[in-house]
Amino acid sequence: MNKRREDLPIPDLDPRPITLKEYSAHTPEKLELLSGYLIDPPGRSQARRSLLALLLVNAGLLEAVKLAPEDRWREALDGVYGSTAV
Repeated sequence: MNKRREDLPIPDLDPRPITLKEYSAHTPEKLELLSGYLIDPPGRSQARRSLLALLLVNAGLLEAVKLAPEDRWREALDGVYGSTAV
């Protein structure tokens, strides 16, 4: 199952409930640990990304950013969107 990024639910700053349709579309049948990775190995991460999107919707981005130090978030944002320094 190959889901495009646009198909994933978009998390908001605050938590929100997910719908049954979102749950059915993005939750794996079972959780497995494969070589230290949940669900699938690193090269096949779509199922893990789908589950992460659901969890971020349920938790909200404000809670998610508390999980790592600010410098890690800035490094990740720069890696995806380019340098934000002016």
